[in-house]
Amino acid sequence: MRIERTQWDPAQNALEESLFHTANGYLGVRACPEEGAPAGVPSIRGTYINAFYDVKPIRYGEKLYGFPETQQGIVNLTDVQNLRLFLEDEVYEPLRAGEVLACRRTLDMERGLVTRFIRWRSPKGREVEVTVQRMASLAQRELFIMRYTVKSLNFSSRARLISREEGAVTNFADPNDPRVAGEALQHLRVEEVRPMESGGLIRSRTLASGLELAVAVGYALPAGFALSVEARPAALEARMEGSLEQGQSLTMTKYAVFADSRRHPDPAQAAPVILAQARALPVTHYETRQRELLEAFWLRSRVTVRGDEALQRSLDFSLYSLYCSAGRDAVSSLAAKGLSGEGYEGHYFWDTEIYVFPFFLMTDPALARGLLDYRHTILPAAREHARIMGHDRGALYPWRTIAGSECSGYFPSGSAQYHLSGDIAHAFLQYYYATDDLAYMAERGGEVLVETARLFLDAGHWHEGSFRIGAVTGPDEYSCVVDNNFYTNAGAQETMRGAAMITRRLMEAGLAGRLLAATGVTREELSAFLRAADAMYLPYDETLGIHAQDDGFLKLATLDLSAIPQEKFPLLLHYHPLWLYRHQVCKQADTVLAHFLYEDLADEDTMRRSYDYYERCTTHDSSLSACVFAIMAARLGDMDKAMDYFRRSATLDLDNAHGNTRDGIHTANMGGTWLGLVSGFGGLRVKADGLRLHPRLPGSWDSYSFPLCWRGSRLRVHVTDVGCRVEALGGEALTLRVYGQPVRVAPGQAAEVPLPREE
Repeated sequence: MRIERTQWDPAQNALEESLFHTANGYLGVRACPEEGAPAGVPSIRGTYINAFYDVKPIRYGEKLYGFPETQQGIVNLTDVQNLRLFLEDEVYEPLRAGEVLACRRTLDMERGLVTRFIRWRSPKGREVEVTVQRMASLAQRELFIMRYTVKSLNFSSRARLISREEGAVTNFADPNDPRVAGEALQHLRVEEVRPMESGGLIRSRTLASGLELAVAVGYALPAGFALSVEARPAALEARMEGSLEQGQSLTMTKYAVFADSRRHPDPAQAAPVILAQARALPVTHYETRQRELLEAFWLRSRVTVRGDEALQRSLDFSLYSLYCSAGRDAVSSLAAKGLSGEGYEGHYFWDTEIYVFPFFLMTDPALARGLLDYRHTILPAAREHARIMGHDRGALYPWRTIAGSECSGYFPSGSAQYHLSGDIAHAFLQYYYATDDLAYMAERGGEVLVETARLFLDAGHWHEGSFRIGAVTGPDEYSCVVDNNFYTNAGAQETMRGAAMITRRLMEAGLAGRLLAATGVTREELSAFLRAADAMYLPYDETLGIHAQDDGFLKLATLDLSAIPQEKFPLLLHYHPLWLYRHQVCKQADTVLAHFLYEDLADEDTMRRSYDYYERCTTHDSSLSACVFAIMAARLGDMDKAMDYFRRSATLDLDNAHGNTRDGIHTANMGGTWLGLVSGFGGLRVKADGLRLHPRLPGSWDSYSFPLCWRGSRLRVHVTDVGCRVEALGGEALTLRVYGQPVRVAPGQAAEVPLPREE
């Protein structure tokens, strides 16, 4: 399981910095050249901690009531990647001078290592091989390890390594791209630079949020090399010098520990302690633990496709990247770009709950629960956001955030996306259905469900006997501030029904004490939830036989997307928002997504007509779009179309299809890739009454398989051209529905279910 590049293309450098980054859910380091990129070569030097942020003001030409005044953004941290190699009077500069004889960069997804290998001939004829291995430890979240190996091929000389930790760093910016920060800012103030035995420490603090960071570094040197460490202005510099003989290989190991004040009461005290513990163990200890943890991950998570090696590699890359991006504590979640770059400024969106959460729910429920914990942690901020937006009760989760407050300054496609609260409620309900964990609902989930249901009850109104929600924006950001968005109303309906159901189950089980104390919810309020849900208005066009995206969408001017030049996509970068709002054009078709998530609201003919209609007006400018069309095409039996969309989703980052992977990987799309296979081709649905599968096999594949976890039991599903085999790997016996038929399996047993005749 590897991703490999054997040629260096200067134009692709920033892209490869994203693709070959190392991360562990807490810490992420971009794969920047240790010696620095040459002038004119795109490079975004970056190191990040999940949920470590600074605050900056939002500037408005005209500011109205309730507009967010500040936003949080992920902080570029102390740079520990700088390593310069000197061979006598020559500097190792493979990207600037001399001749690169061979090069290779590899991401090993079984070992959790990124390796950069270069064979180089200097201008004076010295030939050397340099191999750099990087690892963000999965066993010790604060630890980043670099192993720098130099091998002389045809010379003997003095060798000197200079390692520099730079504290005066800035964040990346592009004023012409709304998907990244518009202004390059320095967010860290260095407060202490302290040389220590075999290394040193840099202590910094964010300028506005006041969060503290401590970075401790230490070195393990080759025999005969001497080390000296000196403090520089806002930096540490370590010099290592010794002899390099012809044919000899020398390895220097650099340990860097990042500790922040959101997890450590005193980061400057914690970082040296963690560093000492790390250096007391051989590097092989961490390499072994990395391999063991990844072996367990792949065992419970890997989907396999027989008949398409390139697609398998893309699938592996997606799932590995998700595992390395997901926060493991209640203060962090999974950002839109993971920990690979600064796109969307490290913010968390609804993407996590709808596109990524299902993967973890069905493979690693404990990690999935941690993502829900984060949403419960920021529930007080969601309540406050609801008050700002004019609601006396309930919780409105922000469109984009890190610490809980709204970070979007453009409310039509930001705070107006009320569906966030429904998306988060949906994830809590899916967790309950898949785990039967009523205790978690008593502790946290029930409170989130009640508060989000209250939000929708307060946001809506009664009109002509139906319950309606006005002035919201659905997932399609090319249609903003609309009435009765189908996706939002469907999510609100599920939220209110789910809140009533969970509360009553807790009451019946005698577990409602904490929920009642935290929310004061009453039986009358639960009845109000159900009345509104039962009367929810879901726009439907009788003439077309489709669910309308909202009350006004089908009345807008149509648009011939084929007449728009390709260089004008994505449209949001080339057309004013109002121009987009006046046309039937979708960034992503949220009605099609609603038919996936809430499939019981429409019959198959309605789904098919809706799919065909919205496909004609969807640009897929959103990276979240192709996977949804793949899922629904498979659901409707159009396997060729499903495969076309699925490939688009699976290869998006490796092919840089959207042209912005330099800013980081697209984590939601990666989750969508898993959904495309498991929920699209596999027909997986998590329902209140159990687990359902309806697998189909694309014609170009020999077979595929995927593991699942359901209420503590482990399964593996194998799909071939004759049907489906469900194997129980552990846990208790369970019954699920395959092709609509009940199938019971017990540990150590398997059930063979033939493909239905109509398939």
